[in-house]
Amino acid sequence: MRNLWLKIGCYLTGYNYLILHNSSEASAKTVKKYLSALLIISFIWGFVGYNFSQRYLHTGLGGSLIAAGIMIIMIIQIERQIILSMGKNTWVVVFRIIIGLIMAILGSVIMDQIMFREDVEKYKISHVQTEANLILPQKTLELDNQIRQIDSAIFLKETERTSIINEITKIPFVRSTTSETKHIPVKVTGKDGEKRDTLLRRTDYTLTDVTNPKVKLLPDIEKQISLLHEQKSLKENSKINIREDLEKELRSKTGFLDELKLLFEILLSSGIALAMWILFFVFFLAIELFVLVNKFGEKENDYDAIIVHQKNVRIRMIGTLPDDQKL
Repeated sequence: MRNLWLKIGCYLTGYNYLILHNSSEASAKTVKKYLSALLIISFIWGFVGYNFSQRYLHTGLGGSLIAAGIMIIMIIQIERQIILSMGKNTWVVVFRIIIGLIMAILGSVIMDQIMFREDVEKYKISHVQTEANLILPQKTLELDNQIRQIDSAIFLKETERTSIINEITKIPFVRSTTSETKHIPVKVTGKDGEKRDTLLRRTDYTLTDVTNPKVKLLPDIEKQISLLHEQKSLKENSKINIREDLEKELRSKTGFLDELKLLFEILLSSGIALAMWILFFVFFLAIELFVLVNKFGEKENDYDAIIVHQKNVRIRMIGTLPDDQKL
C-alpha cells in the first residue's frame, strides 16, 4: 500500500519513482505531502468546476463530470510547475502568487454563489420583478400591434363575406350556356347525280339557371375568419398572462453575471456575508499557495540532490565530448 501511494504521488507530481524508491524516507514524506496538497486542491476545484458547469453551462451530469476532470488536470499541471522547478526561481514564485490570487478570487466567488444560492434566489425575485417592469411595456405594445393586425384581417374578410352574401342575395342564379355538338348522317346528291352518305355537324345551345358560383367561396372565408378569431383569442390570453409568463421566463434563465451582481449586492449589504466571502478567499488563497510554501519553505532533500548531481554529471560529460559529437 505504501508503494502504491508513492507510485500515485510520483505519477501526479512528476517524480521519478525509481530514484525516489532508493532515496531516504524524508524524500518519500515530501512526495506524500505534495500528493495530499494536490488531492485537496484538486477535489475542491473539481467540486467547483462540477457545480459551475451544472448551474451555468447546463452541461448535465456527463458534461459536468468532464468539466470537473478538466479542472483537476489543470490544477495538477499548474502545481507541477512549482513541484518540479529546480532551485528557487523568483519569477516562478511571483507568477504562482498571481495565479493563486486570481484563482482564489474566482473560487471564493463561485463557492459563495453555491453557498448563498437561496439568498441569491430571494434577491432574484425582486430583481426579476424590476426587469419585468422594464420589458413589459415593450412586450404589451408588441402584442397590441399583433392584435390590431389580426382585427384588420378579420375586418377585411368579414367585408368580403358581406359583399359576397349581398351579391348572392341579389343574384342567386346566373345563366349558364351549355353546348352539344352532334353529327347527323344524311344523303346528298353529287354532281354526277348519285346519292352519297355524309355527316352533317350541328351544335345545339342550351340556356340553364345555376346557383351563383360565389356561394362556394363562403365556406373558405368562414374558415379563415374562424382561424383569425382563434389567433386573436390566443394573443389576448397571452396579454392577460404576459407578466406571469415573462417573470417565469426570466427566472428560468440562470446567468452567471446576473447572479454575480446580485451576490455583490448581498456582500455589500451584509457584513456576515462579506466576512464569509473573506474567509473563503483566504481559504482558497492558502490552498493555492500550499504547494508553493511547501516547496520553498523546506530544505533540499536527497532526491533533489540526486537530480542536481545527475544534471551536473551529464553537463560535465557533455563538456568532455568533442564539438562534432555534442550535436
